[in-house]
Amino acid sequence: MTHARGLLLVHCDPEPTLEEELNAWYDTEHLPERAAIAGFETALRFTSLGDGPRYLAIYDLADLDVLESPAYRAVSGLNFSPWTKRVTSRARPVRLTARQVETQAGTVACTRLLLLQFDATSKDAAAIEAGLEASFGSHPGLLQCRLFEGIEPAQDFMLAICGFAGPDIPALDMAGFGTLAGRLTLAARYRPYRR
Repeated sequence: MTHARGLLLVHCDPEPTLEEELNAWYDTEHLPERAAIAGFETALRFTSLGDGPRYLAIYDLADLDVLESPAYRAVSGLNFSPWTKRVTSRARPVRLTARQVETQAGTVACTRLLLLQFDATSKDAAAIEAGLEASFGSHPGLLQCRLFEGIEPAQDFMLAICGFAGPDIPALDMAGFGTLAGRLTLAARYRPYRR
């Protein structure tokens, strides 16, 4: 039996006075710690291009059971390091978990990333895929679009993550999403984080 890939996605908008510490924490403790856990396939950071939460971290998981593993539990929740507790209490990150709808590989190296969040469920997957195809199907810079059904904090959202090569992300063809266009709650563009 194969398990669907999982996703842990975290975004935050820290106060400017916290940014330096947040970046140091991610670079030297948090990302390396997560990347070392079996089942974490990627540990990537992105910076907003101005229309979404300032920082985004994407962790592709072999499956969502990774988040219940002893290795993950040893560094999460009550076992957070003092630095993690201090930074997260001030940065107030938003944490989402989701299950990948199709079997495509994890996040590919890209120069631009688009994150879309819909007030929708897995029954809306075909409509979201149609909208993504209408928007980006013929764009030469499209590397991949992946679709996820929300798990936490509640099973009432869908995520689409699209990676692009080059400096641009084409505009969304909102008509292509049909009635789901009105249920788009976040459309944010990112570039890879570089210190």
